[in-house]
Amino acid sequence: MKPIIPAEVLKHHTAVVGKTGSGKTSTEKLLVEQVVEAGARVCVLDTQKSDWWGITSSASGKSAGLPFKILGGPRGHVALHSSAGKVIGQLVGTGKLPLSIVDMADFEPGGIQRFFVDFATALWKHSKGVVYIVIEEAHELAPKERAGFGAENMAIHWAKKLATGGRTKGIKLIVATQRVQALHNAVLGSCETLIAHRLTLEADQTPVLNWLKSASKAKATEVAPTLASLPTGTGWICSGEAMIFEKVAFPKFKTYDNTSTPDGNAAEIEVKTAPVNQDELKGLIGEEAKKAESDDPKKLRERIAILERQTLAKPVVAEARPSAEDLAAAERRGFKAGFDEAINQASQHIRSVNVAAKLALEDSRRAIEAILSHAFTPSISISDIPSGSPAASKPALAPTRAPAAPVTSKSSAASGDGTLTNPQRTLLRSLAWWRAMGHDNPSRPQVAAIAGWKVTAGHLRNVIGSLNASGHTISKDGHVALTDLGAAAAPEPDMGVTLVAGLRGVLTNPQRQIFDCLYENRRGHPSLSRSDIAAMVGWDPNAGHLRNVIGSMRTLEIIEYPSNGVVQLQSWVTG
Repeated sequence: MKPIIPAEVLKHHTAVVGKTGSGKTSTEKLLVEQVVEAGARVCVLDTQKSDWWGITSSASGKSAGLPFKILGGPRGHVALHSSAGKVIGQLVGTGKLPLSIVDMADFEPGGIQRFFVDFATALWKHSKGVVYIVIEEAHELAPKERAGFGAENMAIHWAKKLATGGRTKGIKLIVATQRVQALHNAVLGSCETLIAHRLTLEADQTPVLNWLKSASKAKATEVAPTLASLPTGTGWICSGEAMIFEKVAFPKFKTYDNTSTPDGNAAEIEVKTAPVNQDELKGLIGEEAKKAESDDPKKLRERIAILERQTLAKPVVAEARPSAEDLAAAERRGFKAGFDEAINQASQHIRSVNVAAKLALEDSRRAIEAILSHAFTPSISISDIPSGSPAASKPALAPTRAPAAPVTSKSSAASGDGTLTNPQRTLLRSLAWWRAMGHDNPSRPQVAAIAGWKVTAGHLRNVIGSLNASGHTISKDGHVALTDLGAAAAPEPDMGVTLVAGLRGVLTNPQRQIFDCLYENRRGHPSLSRSDIAAMVGWDPNAGHLRNVIGSMRTLEIIEYPSNGVVQLQSWVTG
């Protein structure tokens, strides 16, 4: 029998969208029933309405359905708190909880975001094999516009991370929403398949049509006039990679429909659900919670603090006074130990002073050789020295690399009085960072990114010009390199700085949105069309604003056009 949902669709992330009552949840349950029948693991994150417990019963409600464990909510097999995300994420990732429904309806404001951040972090770390994660009303976890909850930013981060990188970890998303306009573009844009039910608002239709245009403009034109009038239970299955574009009247799912409108007999039906050993489930969660707590540095610190308080609270037991002989013996031992330690420290100090003195003398010798070489070598050769002269017995000193010296030394004329200015130090530190990364001749945009400056600013040109004039740097064809003098004067580079953070810091907000879009997709989709980018950042693909921002980023040498109408980050950005 041919499956209702094509098998190709289930290989990738899937988005199911549609207004309330359009059949969206029914289609999700069809998807879940199909993958469970094939032996897959599934975790449903029900963020709002406790709509999923019916899947544990048959269509009639008189026999058991699928053996999902329900965590939390009015039908939960065990209670669940928003702080349990890490524990449940580990259980789902490792496969110890193969079929689960996480009901978050009773969580406090901000609780679903708090739970999801911990859940996704643990899932990412412990994921083994393939697991489907169903996110009901996904705009609650990955909103386009933030509401200001404490963990909201990290929830968005993890939703985007699972969407853009989860497939390599075996994580396949089924995200659903009735408010498409509120769902973050990066999540919707990462779904390879879209199942669209009835959408009456233009604001909800627009992201769907933009997604379709990136797959097939002809199909987008065909789908557009039908979206507002699709019958309940009917929707478009669209998959660009599988080349599937079909309007389908989905059949009823096989398990119990607990979301249908109640009738007069509803109260008489006693729904029978799949049996669950609650004690065993509680033990499994408790055991995982103990394991998670034993690995949690915060919990360990709290435990140490409790033990310290308990120790301080214990009464002090009086000890017997030592005898005069014991005190005298202890004093002699203490004096001898102190004397030995003093002798040891003095010896170490003398050795370190000797080493430091030798290093200082060696640095001074090299500096004098470099100065003499620079001063006399160009104008004096061995042949000019009369035979028998004391100098004739030695060849002219060869120039050597200048020794490392404090930046404020008088060895240069970087700022008129021989010292380096703060901007000059910053630029030299950036060049030293690039040299440590294996790039001795970075471009101006690369230097600006680590320095935290805008590449188009005259300030960058001025500082490079002054360092060229003082002999600390050499510039050619838009690239900058340290001289030996510059390398010696450069401050120690901060290797904690990342290239991506540096770049984001110097971009405007519109540039940063496009950069994030390209960077997040650099593994699976390194090259994106303008319409792809527009859909992901929520802009009009035909507006001049998009072209202007992309053009400005090309001027900064951050992006390039591998082919007509296609944009990607330059290789130096992605590494």
